[in-house]
Order: sequence, then C-alpha cells, then structure tokens
Amino acid sequence: MTTHYPLGTSAALARALDDFAPLLAELRAASAANDVAREHPFDIVSRLAAAGLGAVRLPVALGGRGLSLTDFYDLLIAVAAADSNISQALRQHYFRVELTLLGAPGEERDEWLARIADGTIFGNATSEVSDVQIGTVNTRVTAHADGGYRLNGKKFYSTGNLYSQYIPVAAADEDGEQIVVIVPRDRAGVDVSDDWPGFGQKLTASGTTTFTDVVVDESEVVYRGAPSSHHGMGFHQLVLLATIAGIARAAADDLRDQIVARTRVYSAGSGDLPRFDPIIQEAVGRAEAAAFTARAIVLAAAAELEAAWDSWADLDADPAVTSRLFAEADITVSAAQVAIIPLVLEQTSHVFDALGASATSVSTALDRHWRNARTVSSHNPWIYKARQVGDFSLNGTLAPVFVAGSDVGVHASAAASSTAPASTVSSKG
Repeated sequence: MTTHYPLGTSAALARALDDFAPLLAELRAASAANDVAREHPFDIVSRLAAAGLGAVRLPVALGGRGLSLTDFYDLLIAVAAADSNISQALRQHYFRVELTLLGAPGEERDEWLARIADGTIFGNATSEVSDVQIGTVNTRVTAHADGGYRLNGKKFYSTGNLYSQYIPVAAADEDGEQIVVIVPRDRAGVDVSDDWPGFGQKLTASGTTTFTDVVVDESEVVYRGAPSSHHGMGFHQLVLLATIAGIARAAADDLRDQIVARTRVYSAGSGDLPRFDPIIQEAVGRAEAAAFTARAIVLAAAAELEAAWDSWADLDADPAVTSRLFAEADITVSAAQVAIIPLVLEQTSHVFDALGASATSVSTALDRHWRNARTVSSHNPWIYKARQVGDFSLNGTLAPVFVAGSDVGVHASAAASSTAPASTVSSKG
C-alpha cells in the first residue's frame, strides 16, 4: 500500500518516512506503556540509529539521506508523533552533526562523519548543576602530567546521554576560556544518572551526568575560544517546536482512534455512534487543525532557518550577512514558539472533553501528551521570547547569542545581595 504524503513532500523525505515507518510504528505502540513504567525504549532507538535516523542530514554519498533542513524538521515531527521523548533526546546529537558537516575538511572530520553514518549518537552536557552564577562554567578541563587532560564537573539537563555513545561537554580550561570536549559515554569516570524528576518527557534521559577525573586526549578537544557569532539557539529551539508539533499529531491520532472504536454514547449527545456526533466531530476537527497548524508553523520557520544555514555553508558568503540571517531566523523561531505552545497545550487538554472520564485511566497514558507538551514548552519560556519578538519589531533589537553558561543562572548582583549583612540589606528597603 502506498502512503500519500502532503503535496510538496520531497522524494528524499518520502523515502525516509517509508523506511522508518515500521520502527516508528513500533515506537508509538510502546510509548504509552513505556511512559507508565518509565521504561526507556533503548532497543528501538538503537535499531533506529542503526537504520540511519541520526544520519539523515548527511549527504547520500556519505551514508546519509541528504535531507534538507526543512525536510529534517518534518521527519522530526513524525518521530515525535511516535514518541516525543526521542526527538528531544536527539536534539544535541543533530546539532553536533550539523557542526561536523560545517567543519573544516580533514581526516578528523571524515572519521566523525563515518561514525555518524554507522549509527553513532551524541549526547549533551551543557547546563551546570544548581545555582551557578550566570556566565560561569564550573566544569573544568585541566592539563595532566601524562600530557593529556582531566575532565571534572557535573551537568544537569543532560538530555539523551543514556542513548548516546559520545558526550560533547561544555567546559572551561585552566584560564577560564570556553572549551568543548567529546568523550565516550563508557569511559572511566563518566556517570550518567536517570534522575530527571519532571512529570513529562520522562524518557529523555535528561538527568545528571558527573565527570570525575575523566581522561581527555588532545584530539578530543573540538573547540576553543570565543563563542560563535551565529545564533545557534534557533536550531535547538526548533527541534523542541517540532517535538511539540509531533505531540499535537499524536494527540489528534489517539483521539481519532479512540472515537472510531467507541460504541458507548452520552445521553446528552446527538449521534447513534460517537463518530457521527457533530459535537465529537467538531472536537476531532479542532485537534486535527491544531496538529496541522503546529506543523505548518514549524516548517515555515525551518525554511527561514535553512536560508541562514545555507549561507553558513557557503564559503563565499559575507559572514555579517550570515550572522544577520541567523539572528532574524532566531526571531522567527521565537515567534513560532509563542504561537505553537498555547495552541498545543489547549489541544492536548481539550481531547479529554471529547473522551470523558474513562480517558483519564492511567493505563492509557493519554495525559502524557499534555504533560510532555507542558514540559517541552517550559524550556526557554515563551514569555521571554514574546518580549524579544516585540523588541525586534519595535526597535530592531536582536536576541543575544547563546553561550553555554550564560543563558541561565544566578545574576551577579543577586549573588552579592544574598551574602550581604542583614543590616545592609534592610537599610535599602
């Protein structure tokens, strides 16, 4: 049977969707039970990686699918519709793939691309634990007498690490300069804990990762120096929005499937079967409209981000133009975030109005759609993004460049006031 995709779907994306469909169907079928039991789908994710899910952006000649950036986000929506934990868990992996593709040609780059094509998955170790002062990275890479380095520190929100083979770590060297190292997850001294306490996205492996005297070779240092002038937050945030759009798709699908299977009706209803009841039809129509709209918004923002990405890959492009394209795309992604989040949060709650009390059974885990959407939506809160979009519209102000350790934390003035003598603090009241 031939699957019909929306008009305009590229041949490369259609082939990828067809090829991944059996594994994604298996992932979706297990998602509710996995959520209830907090059971990570390690086996299915491993098979998806082996099938090339992590390499879809690599050129075909290098073992990938050659997907455009816009097609990539459309595929990610399909992954999230199967299990939103997995699309989010792969967020930093996909960004590391992009950085590798954009890196300087050479043997080291070729080796990493070959690993990616073979199914290697990257994790994430960026956010510092606890109330670190903003702009501070406590994780350190220090020189060792054996000529190598040692990595020490603790990270939280280390999304995807349990699914990964390598972990990129944002740290600082002995002089306090930004540095990124990539270490194998199974190296001595690396401890990954499944202690993410959130009520949603429970299977993203977003807990604590601790590095204790981890051996680091010079070849594993992949970045030193000042932060990039490009606004990389747009890529990361759009992965989250694609995840939310996938949740909307899953909620609409589950609502439809449950209604079609039902024979029991309410006496207040107006149909012999729920699927013929105009009120239920309206509820299903709203859920479908929300899923359609969320996807359309993500793909529109992806097209703008792709223009910036193409400029970055063009060695003849003016760097100032590229940076501006990224900054403006970041504003577009922020606008998309402001629009999508309230829409999907309402949709994932409204499905219960059509299904009634029986839908609240823990065994169905239908509440996971709202919990997952609420959890993903809480990353980089949209209320700040709405302000940035407004400031850009009014004053042309661009969003700040993302720098690890400088996006969230305790402000220096707050840290100082918290340790000030009580008499000094009260005298200012």
